[in-house]
Amino acid sequence: MNFGDTIKKEILSKIIKENHCKKAFIAGIIRGTGALYEKDGELGLEFSVADEMTAMFITNVFRTLFRYEVREMSVSEDRLNKKDKFTLNISGERTIEILIELEILIERKGDIELNLDMYGQMTKRDCCLRAFIRGLFVAVGGCTIPQKKDTTTGYHLELVFSHYTPALKTSEKLAEHNVLTKITKRRDSYIVYIKSAEEIKDFIAFLPAPVAVLKLTDFMINRELKNRSNRQKNCDIANVNKQVEASARQLEAIEKISSTIGLETLKDDLRRTAVARKENPDLTLGELAEELKISKSCLNHRLRKLIVIAEEL
Repeated sequence: MNFGDTIKKEILSKIIKENHCKKAFIAGIIRGTGALYEKDGELGLEFSVADEMTAMFITNVFRTLFRYEVREMSVSEDRLNKKDKFTLNISGERTIEILIELEILIERKGDIELNLDMYGQMTKRDCCLRAFIRGLFVAVGGCTIPQKKDTTTGYHLELVFSHYTPALKTSEKLAEHNVLTKITKRRDSYIVYIKSAEEIKDFIAFLPAPVAVLKLTDFMINRELKNRSNRQKNCDIANVNKQVEASARQLEAIEKISSTIGLETLKDDLRRTAVARKENPDLTLGELAEELKISKSCLNHRLRKLIVIAEEL
């Protein structure tokens, strides 16, 4: 089940009040999916998002923060996910100014350079760091949880990066806030991922996305209850199978004794037990013990004795 969409919808449904958090959020999105280019001697920025809701959210933030209208937006098909992809383009004379304010670019000794420090001054505030990670998740994040009838697929949350350093820095930054992740390489990408349901909850709570946390908790509880019920059913079935197998062995032994030396040759207690089992093949050990008015332990001992006698014949 694609739980990532649930998290992203909650993130985008929240109003970001403070301008510094809005900047951090947009910076997170751009850091995740942005690409700089140069055309006709001017610098531009292109970045893609997964849906129209995200695209409109970003254009509104650019309008309120920078008084910049994102006019260039195209829609294409994401062949990998078989969904529409919305590509936004920031260009013109204000591009450098905006990217410096978002700390994507940095001015150093009169030169404009790419700022390689993802977690600089902009993420010093705790609220801005969370906004930045929310932006990253919207841009390059995903989360799946097991389908209702699926017993093989587990929990998985990931952030996908094109280079190792930002993946490492993000993993380290999350660890500082007790959100534990691992890193792996998938083709040309570096994946910061979580496989534990509880640690995925920690990540979502860090964002924060409390409604998604509650939904995931509810899903986990219901799944655990269902798993317990299935385990109990499996245990009951296994016990029934054992009882059937044991009863078959007992009846086979009694039949062998009857056809060779005869049940009348047995001691009275064993004879009565053999006759009772033969006449009541479907009774459980407890029910048969009650029928003979003896304990289960005593009945079990007698039945084992009948099997030993049959084996010796």
